[in-house]
Amino acid sequence: MDFKKISAAVTVVLTAFSMGQSVFAEQPPASVSKITVTPSEQLGKISPYIYGVNNGADLNSVSAKSIRLGGNRMSAYNWENNMSNAGSDYYHTSDMYLITDIPDEFKRVPGGPALALSSEAQTHNIPYTLLTLQMLGYVTSSKRGRVTAENAAPSDYWVEVRNRKDSELSLEPDKNDGAVYTDEYLNYLSDKIGKSDSATGIKAFALDNEPALWKHTHSLVQHGDLSCSELIVKSAELASVVKEADPGAEVFGPSLFGYSAFDSFAGAPDWQKLKADNGYRWFIDYYLDEMKKAGNSSGKRLLDVLDIHYYTEAKGECGERSCSHYDNDGCIKARLDSVRSLYDENYRENSWITDTGAEFFPMLPNIQQSIDNYYPGTKLAFTEYNFGGGDHISGAVAEADMLGIFAEYGVYFAAIWSFENNQYQLSAINMFTNYDGNGSGFGDTLVKSEYENGDISVYSSTDSENDGTVKIIVTNRSLYDEMPVEISISSDNAYENAEVYSLYGDSAEIRAMPAVEKIEGNSFGYVIPPLSVTEFVVKKPAENVSESNSAEVSKTKKAFPVIAGIAGVGMIAAAAILIGKKRK
Repeated sequence: MDFKKISAAVTVVLTAFSMGQSVFAEQPPASVSKITVTPSEQLGKISPYIYGVNNGADLNSVSAKSIRLGGNRMSAYNWENNMSNAGSDYYHTSDMYLITDIPDEFKRVPGGPALALSSEAQTHNIPYTLLTLQMLGYVTSSKRGRVTAENAAPSDYWVEVRNRKDSELSLEPDKNDGAVYTDEYLNYLSDKIGKSDSATGIKAFALDNEPALWKHTHSLVQHGDLSCSELIVKSAELASVVKEADPGAEVFGPSLFGYSAFDSFAGAPDWQKLKADNGYRWFIDYYLDEMKKAGNSSGKRLLDVLDIHYYTEAKGECGERSCSHYDNDGCIKARLDSVRSLYDENYRENSWITDTGAEFFPMLPNIQQSIDNYYPGTKLAFTEYNFGGGDHISGAVAEADMLGIFAEYGVYFAAIWSFENNQYQLSAINMFTNYDGNGSGFGDTLVKSEYENGDISVYSSTDSENDGTVKIIVTNRSLYDEMPVEISISSDNAYENAEVYSLYGDSAEIRAMPAVEKIEGNSFGYVIPPLSVTEFVVKKPAENVSESNSAEVSKTKKAFPVIAGIAGVGMIAAAAILIGKKRK
């Protein structure tokens, strides 16, 4: 795709159309897509924690609202000496990898990565932190290097993890007593950074990472299958320790790695009998039911957030999953559509999941059904997810749709797992958290949006702190066609103008576009670029376009001068000629 030509044409069209014109000239063209937003019809609060990351390095590019410290490395992490084991990710190597990139002040003290997590959150004004605790059973000792099968646990390459210490908890852990203690770890963190109700304390703790894969990722510790019942025992015990140490902290579990884990805990040996005896549809039913029973027995809720991971399995036209064939329209379309597996009952992706029945697609309604039936009040988290395309505009569009869907379905927490060259995905997150570079983000309350064109998605919000502004994000999934839209605000309030920001083309930069300077009758028109994410910040008369944005708009006008006389139907026809033609 020749994005430079498309981007230049789109900018000229947008500039010509929006300068001083808030509605289509005469009659809107037949192809216009009508969008109606009703601010008074609130659909629910949007959790700010869905705008999260796993990689601290991403914070240089994204304004995140949550951060998780997790992954395979954390399962065998020894908080006393900061050693960890890579498992099958890298030859079961034990080393100091987890402290490689943290500040020096945290490298030489116990719990260094967790202390650095808290510090990083404060530096970047991130309100929610999630720390992974160890439930595997053994963590790395002080011995470094590759660990082989002859040195599998138990051996002097490993140290046993015990949930509770039978003696006094110490702020200087004994590294030679043959065990590490989770209650001592939590006590240590509370002393150093405070509990979850403090400004610096860790807000939530995860019950380890992807236990259904331990027999593969950490085979030197987990010898063979982990049964469903073993997982519940481990989970309930660790969750109890967390709630005793910090009653206000939230507990996430069980960090399921993907669809086969959701379905059968990856073929756990006791699953089929448990399913038949209890009438469960899938493993998620069982896990929620058992954690509720464990909580009832203990007199307190032990699971606050159902924790799952989701990496799309959808294949492109090439037959590969999450490919980078950006010259193949079918591959790009597959990525854009793959998000639909979470919510659209009429969509079936090309993947092994569909080949085996895809019984639990769409995912989100099925998960909510399980929560409602077995453990009402449990929140939902995607603590790892990725739909690919981090170095391409298609990745940004998919990411924006993903965040919009998280908002629509009331997801509580989400943290993208980043791969290399992920700037487009991070910019898509910024469309919701920092679209103007000054910390402005999407609202905290989702409101009703109505539209009929299947090539676009619309997510609208208001903000409790500024209920006079409506923010509308429109994604255009069409690869080559611009989308003329007419946006109407159904409200007794009168709206005057709108700032416009767009992410499109061959740049991951969010661009401040010319504002809609006057809205008449609460309706205005705009042309949405192909394969893009566009945000409208619609304001009432008392709220004028900010000086900072006006300055940015002025820069845009100078860079892309207006073509006088092109407007309405004529302008759209010109745009179609410039942009609508497919280019190889």
